Amino acid sequence: MPERPHLPVRVRLTLWYVLLSGLLLGAFGLFQYLQTRQALLESVDTALEVAVSQALGSVDMENGAPAFQVTEQFPLASRLMLQSDFAVRLLRVDGREVERLGDATFPADAPLQTGFVTLGQGEEAWRVYTRPVLDTQGRTQGWIQAAQSLEAVNQTLARLATRFLLTLPLALLLMGVIGVFLADRALRPIDRITRTAATISAGTLTRRIGYQGPDDELGRLAHTFDQMLDRLEDFFRREQRFVSDAAHELRTPLTVLKGQMEVTLARPRKPSEYQRVLQSLLEQVDRLIRLSNALLFLSRADQQQVDWQPARVNLSDVLAAILEQLQPLADERRLTVQAELPPVLPAWGDPDYLTRLFLNVLDNAIKYTPEGGLIQVQAERSAAALQVRIHNSGPGLPPETLRHLFDRFYRADASRDRTAGGAGLGLAIAREIVLLHKGDIRAESAPGKGVTFFITLPVPDDE
Repeated sequence: MPERPHLPVRVRLTLWYVLLSGLLLGAFGLFQYLQTRQALLESVDTALEVAVSQALGSVDMENGAPAFQVTEQFPLASRLMLQSDFAVRLLRVDGREVERLGDATFPADAPLQTGFVTLGQGEEAWRVYTRPVLDTQGRTQGWIQAAQSLEAVNQTLARLATRFLLTLPLALLLMGVIGVFLADRALRPIDRITRTAATISAGTLTRRIGYQGPDDELGRLAHTFDQMLDRLEDFFRREQRFVSDAAHELRTPLTVLKGQMEVTLARPRKPSEYQRVLQSLLEQVDRLIRLSNALLFLSRADQQQVDWQPARVNLSDVLAAILEQLQPLADERRLTVQAELPPVLPAWGDPDYLTRLFLNVLDNAIKYTPEGGLIQVQAERSAAALQVRIHNSGPGLPPETLRHLFDRFYRADASRDRTAGGAGLGLAIAREIVLLHKGDIRAESAPGKGVTFFITLPVPDDE
């Protein structure tokens, strides 16, 4: 099914502006119409009420029926007789008409009840006011009614509605022109952002919007876009460095493998020589496997696709097992390892990943501690988290090195680390594992005081 075409944002904004303006003008026009109608009806009602009040002053009882006392001296008679849309009449209690003032045709269906009522529609509409004629004891002896035609009122309201309906299209047209101007002015910075974004590619990530306007919604959008480009540029730079370093790390063992194979195959050799070459090739293959596994883990961590199975573990047991495993390496370098661990240190995480985390950090400490040095492992727990502190003696690291210590393929001492078979991924993997467990890892160092790693992990929820 083909997708329906969408109107441009400018057109939609203008249409919405015109629609809302039309609704607002319509509501205002209706309000004015109703207010004018109410004012005109109140004016008619006031005239009717005054006329009835004056007429009641001239009503007297004759032979048990109400009648105007002196018609010639009635103050309204001369005026009412001249108006064709105004009439006053006097009725008996049973509704039979006694007298009438004015030539207007009185509505025949005027009810005998006190108050105002509108009868008929359009040009035949009348406004009628009725009051009872009472005797001295307060008994109803008849009725007096005043009526006025609403033809003039309805004509005035019709002219008002016609003028409004004639001016509304012109007002909406003007609103449309204003809406186009405002939409174009409001979207102009977005057009500039769009044109700049269209020119940005992987090779031109250094370009920025550089918005210089006020800090409004568009300003925040432009600044957010620039910040996003900063993050993308940093990400691409790190990815390019990562790919370059990975290719370099893979090329080295592959080159060694190829060279050893070519030398071995250059002439016939003794079985012992073949065995020695195969043993060397096996070491290079093991290095490639470790590097491939590390790259695979980092790639899955970037995509948040790490398969892990968290459970409740005793971190003291994990650290004790790792220290026992690394003790032979420490003995080779005559390193002293001191551990201060509580018997029980509950944590929540994947046992395999936690083992890999502390194995990488401790292995790094053993590699970089001078012979005869000291490695200290301490663990403690607070109400909100548990912290493991790993300190190794030595000359320490400069601040520049500390800033990049957890970067991928970064080596504080490249020559020595390559001799040990590392690729500069151990601490980067450790950081990813800590982040996976929603923890934190950092390093502190001072000249001549070694390096200290602080690993913070959350405590189990049931603690």
